[in-house]
Amino acid sequence: MRFVTLLICLLVAQSSWAEYLAFSVSEDGKRPLPENVDGIDAEDLLNIEWGTFVGGKSRLGVLEVDNTSGAGSFTIETGGSTVDFGGYGTQVPMNGIEAIVTDTLNRTGRFRLVERQALGDVLGEQDLAASGRVAKPSGAATGNVLGAQFLVQVVVTDYESDVKESSKGIGGFLSRAAGLPSVGGVGVKSGQGRVGLNFRLINAETSEVMFTKQIESIIRESGLTFGGGGAIGDLGLGGFMDDYSRTPIGQAVIAGINKGVFDLVKAIGSQAASGSIIKAEGEQVWLNLGQDVVDVGERLNIMRKGEELIDPDTGISLGSSDTMLGTVEIVQVQPQFSIAKTVLMSGAPARGDKALSQKPAAAIEFASDWKKN
Repeated sequence: MRFVTLLICLLVAQSSWAEYLAFSVSEDGKRPLPENVDGIDAEDLLNIEWGTFVGGKSRLGVLEVDNTSGAGSFTIETGGSTVDFGGYGTQVPMNGIEAIVTDTLNRTGRFRLVERQALGDVLGEQDLAASGRVAKPSGAATGNVLGAQFLVQVVVTDYESDVKESSKGIGGFLSRAAGLPSVGGVGVKSGQGRVGLNFRLINAETSEVMFTKQIESIIRESGLTFGGGGAIGDLGLGGFMDDYSRTPIGQAVIAGINKGVFDLVKAIGSQAASGSIIKAEGEQVWLNLGQDVVDVGERLNIMRKGEELIDPDTGISLGSSDTMLGTVEIVQVQPQFSIAKTVLMSGAPARGDKALSQKPAAAIEFASDWKKN
């Protein structure tokens, strides 16, 4: 009996832990993070495990990272075969930081990421298919690019590396990644890395800045390890980024991104499921909401967009006067879509009408306090 009671307690504890937004992971285990992480050391934000989430996911597009710091920039070719390199420690690996931001947002499980960096290539492929110069069955269909609700932009506002000499020179892994000569005895095992990052959340429809946060992250030593297989081990940027993640400045960047994403999730990471009708026939409607977004039996309000209200002074849309048509109930869920039946409707639903779940957004749980180990 005592064993059963203990098992039940453990299961309850595990289920309650799963509700926390994120955990700090260290050699001593993992601890849930409080709502305000501004006063937490960067070392405690380096290894982050995100809590389990099932609910409506916002569509995000990650914009190109901007660099307004005094440091220069360099880029890394995917696979690590070449590096446009102008000075390690004083220059910012731009596409490497973009990859870390995208990976971190994805690992939260709270967003559907929409490709923006390669959008030009995608549209180019669709235009080529539409031109008739490729076989139609193999061509990319147009009109299938999924729009983002929000755009995330990260700006590097400060970037400073103060690393000390050691037996392992940075030139060692640069030459492995890019075939470059050694740049001297600049070490990767000790020193300080400091980065300033500004996170901005932009409404993709109105261009309104909905959230902004300035982050400062400082790591005063290196050699820290990553929990759960590493933070950037599968980003396709080769050995360079793997070694970069073990330097003070690389770890300062990762901890700063974790902190910025944590605050961004607080802003929009828990919303009621919403989508659109893709097809309507009689009393049935098909919605672009699939598994992990809606459940059988869930009810959604159907809204029809009204006249767009344009500000005469600025020309910017202020929204629209929408009309509620009624309610539908989910009867079948597929991976990418769901089927619902009408319940109470004042008008016939149609393709493009919006659907908003009546189910409240999942609450975000935080630790009640935080004490340094």
